[in-house]
Amino acid sequence: MKNLKLSTLYLIAVSVLFLVAGIVLVSLVNSSMRRQALDEAESKARIILDRNLATHTYFTHQLKPSVFDLAGNPKSEVPFDPVWMSSTYAVREIDKYFQDLSAADYYYKECAINARSPENEADAYERDFILEMNQNPDLVRQSSIRTIDKDRYFQVLRKSETMEQTCLPCHSRPELAPEGLVEAYGPLRSFGREAGEVVSAISIRIPLEEAYAEANTFSWKLSALLLLLLATLYGLLIGIHKRLVGTPLTVLRNQVTGITENPNLLGSRVNLPAALELRDLAEQFNSMSKGLKESMDYLEDQVQERTTELQNANQQLEQEIQEKSQAEAALIKERDRLRETLEQVRTLKGLIPICANCKKIRDDQGYWNQLESYLRRHSEAEFSHGICPECE
Repeated sequence: MKNLKLSTLYLIAVSVLFLVAGIVLVSLVNSSMRRQALDEAESKARIILDRNLATHTYFTHQLKPSVFDLAGNPKSEVPFDPVWMSSTYAVREIDKYFQDLSAADYYYKECAINARSPENEADAYERDFILEMNQNPDLVRQSSIRTIDKDRYFQVLRKSETMEQTCLPCHSRPELAPEGLVEAYGPLRSFGREAGEVVSAISIRIPLEEAYAEANTFSWKLSALLLLLLATLYGLLIGIHKRLVGTPLTVLRNQVTGITENPNLLGSRVNLPAALELRDLAEQFNSMSKGLKESMDYLEDQVQERTTELQNANQQLEQEIQEKSQAEAALIKERDRLRETLEQVRTLKGLIPICANCKKIRDDQGYWNQLESYLRRHSEAEFSHGICPECE
């Protein structure tokens, strides 16, 4: 990552951002559609429930009273006929017609434990709900998503009938039941009830697989549309980035590289891009280039001045060395001359014994020598004889 270009990093960042945004958006849409499918399932369950409860109400308040009035017999003496006396029977039979007419796999059952009709017998899940309602009076409704035979359903369970005192003749003991009821259902089913007992629940199942499949299909279509849209936006962003940032930055880089690689161009100015950030960067570089040029010129002046000073000092030093060399040579010459003089002249020092009469000199061995012989041995002087005026 350290050696990647800014444009490459930008492309990677934008790609990751678009990808994450697309995944999140599709996930949110899919989740929303699944939530909508649940809401629609609950709405359908409410419609089915209200429709069947309306049927029960119709039987209770209109059909059965009218039939009893037409029969002209007391209610207790009317023979039992589930076709018009049992709203539960009517709802079950109407639901069969509905299932034949509808392609939807809706499920509706007014279930009970030991139901009068085996078709209304509660399964294990419904049985647990009915038992729990008898234990918990506050429990009225329960909903969940169930998987049955690998298919998912939205299931709603709702409290239905609570045994009332007026219902006990048909549900307490077989001998108290209306004529024909025991013959139709037998003496065991739905007897032994007690007042206040919750005896049944309404169970509704709405299939979710189709709704979920539609949600997934819509999500895939939306994903394809989003990918196309994101690809278009991605291309636009890349083009805009290249036009506004990439190309101006490349031009700026080439100009800066040319100035930095050629010392003669130091102090030159680069062109100012249109983008404010790049313009500020270019102005900062121009200021730096100008400052470096001024510093370089100042350093060159200082170097030239110092070089001149060193050259002058060197010339002066060479002159002093030459003068000292000449003086030294003169001294050496004088020394040689003096040495030569000293070699030519040997000085006799100390007390020299000399005869007061004949002027002979006594040497260290005690011998008396002529003056000329002594000086000749002890110096480089030579004698030439003559007669002074006085002796003449």
